[in-house]
Amino acid sequence: MATLRLYHRNFRAMGCQVNVWLEADANGEAILQHIPEQFEGYEDILSRFRPDSELSQLNRRAGQWVKVSPILLENLHAARQAARLTEGLYNPLILEALIAVGYDRPFAQMQTQPEIKGTLEAVHIPAWDQFEVDLTKQMVWLPAHSQVDLGGIAKGWAAEMIANQLSKWGSCLVDVGGDLVARGRAWDVTVAEAGDAEDVPALVNLKITNASVVTTGIDYRHWIVNGRTQHHIIDPRTGQPADTDVLTVTIIHPHAPTAEAFAKGVFLLGSDAGLEWLHHQWQGAGLVTRNDGTVLASSRFLQHLTESL
Repeated sequence: MATLRLYHRNFRAMGCQVNVWLEADANGEAILQHIPEQFEGYEDILSRFRPDSELSQLNRRAGQWVKVSPILLENLHAARQAARLTEGLYNPLILEALIAVGYDRPFAQMQTQPEIKGTLEAVHIPAWDQFEVDLTKQMVWLPAHSQVDLGGIAKGWAAEMIANQLSKWGSCLVDVGGDLVARGRAWDVTVAEAGDAEDVPALVNLKITNASVVTTGIDYRHWIVNGRTQHHIIDPRTGQPADTDVLTVTIIHPHAPTAEAFAKGVFLLGSDAGLEWLHHQWQGAGLVTRNDGTVLASSRFLQHLTESL
C-alpha cells in the first residue's frame, strides 16, 4: 500500500498569499508545479488592477452587450447569483465606489503610503439586477457608467476550481488569502483572532470536510484618506464603506463564492441582524467578531468547532 505524503506550495497571487496542500502517494510536487501559472492566467482575466485584463476591457464597454470568455462568464454569473441570494447586500457593481474611497491600486501598494488621496464622495451604485448575464450566448451587459469588481468572488471561485482539480489526486486544502476550500478527508483549520499583525493568535479551531471557509473584515484591509479611516467593504445602499458593529466575519458553506456573499451580507446587516439573517440561508454558518471584541457564532458554526468557544 502506497504511503501518502503531504505536499505544499505557497506563492503570491490575486493580491494575497496562496497556500495549497495536497495529500498524495507520489508526484505531488509535479502536480502542484503549474498552479502558480494557472493563477496568473486567472488574473489576466479577472483582475481589476490589470488594465488589459478581460474584466477591465469589459468595464470599459459598460452599456453594451459583450461576449466574454468561459472563465469570466462563470465568475460574473456567480457574482450575479450571489447578489440575488443576498437581495443586493452583495453587489458586484461597486468598483467606482471603491476607487472613490482610494482603493484604486493593489492593497500592497497602498500599504507603502501613509495617506491616500481620494474624493470620499458617495457614488450611486446601480441595482444588482441591472447587470445581466446570458449564459446561452455567453454575453454580459453592464449598466452604463458602472464597473464590476469581482474581488472576493474571484478568490473563492479560484480556490474552489483548484481544489476540485486537485481532488482527483487526493485530499487537498486551498487557501487564497483567507478563502479556504477543503476536499477529501477532514482538515483542521484555524480562524485567527481579528488583527493586522503577522502572528495573530487562534480564535477557533475547526474541522472541515468538503466545504469552504471564508473570512472577511476590516481589521487588516483599511487605509487613511484625507485623515479618515476607510475600508473595502462597500455598502451598495449608500455607496460608502459600511458602518456597522462588525470587525470580521467567518462563513462556512459548501460553495466558496456564496460564502463570500454571505460574509458581506452579515457584515452589512450588523452582528445580531446579520446572524439572524444567516440562520435562514441554506447551509449558512457564521462567526462574528464585533468592534468591541465580542465573539458571536451561529448554531451551525458551532457544529464545526473542535472545542467549545
